[in-house]
Amino acid sequence: MHSLHPELTRAMSSMLDRIDGFLRESGYADEPVKMFLAGGMAVHYHCGTRYTDDVDATFSRRLMLPFEDLVIDYIRETGKPSSIYFDTTHNDTFAPLHPDHRDDCVEWECIGNEKRLVHLLVFSPVDLAVSKLSRFSPNDQADILALAQQRLFTTAELKSRTNEALSYYVGDARWIHLNLDQISQEIELARSA
Repeated sequence: MHSLHPELTRAMSSMLDRIDGFLRESGYADEPVKMFLAGGMAVHYHCGTRYTDDVDATFSRRLMLPFEDLVIDYIRETGKPSSIYFDTTHNDTFAPLHPDHRDDCVEWECIGNEKRLVHLLVFSPVDLAVSKLSRFSPNDQADILALAQQRLFTTAELKSRTNEALSYYVGDARWIHLNLDQISQEIELARSA
């Protein structure tokens, strides 16, 4: 974890506090619920290259949460007011994900997991990159390159993990392979510069 954009990390911690509060108010007292973080906030955790407004995550349990109350306002280091919200449209069904992606998540340390009924786990860098190959927007491409520039995975590891993930999917994956080839070339080009 880096020290970039600490105000965004504090906003994420505030969201976790709210989720913890909702769980406690509901009477939940079992093992902590695992929250598996993907998307831009996971990229923030690994390399801090950009801000994000939405929190893309799934949980180890089915939850009934007042998502309208999961909007957290904060001030960016530039002084600009901003907010993050829980993205209720996030769906990991259509993104290529390795079946072990949850097992390979890393705990977001120093965010207060030990005091909450929700524990924040972050996609591993390579699984995060694989998950971004389907939508492959300009932000997704920049995120994959940022993760690779931090040397958090190699091109060979990205290709291997993607191919393993795709072996569990049904459908035409040619476009995923095209996206993988394109980003792999960009990673190698950036590393040779």
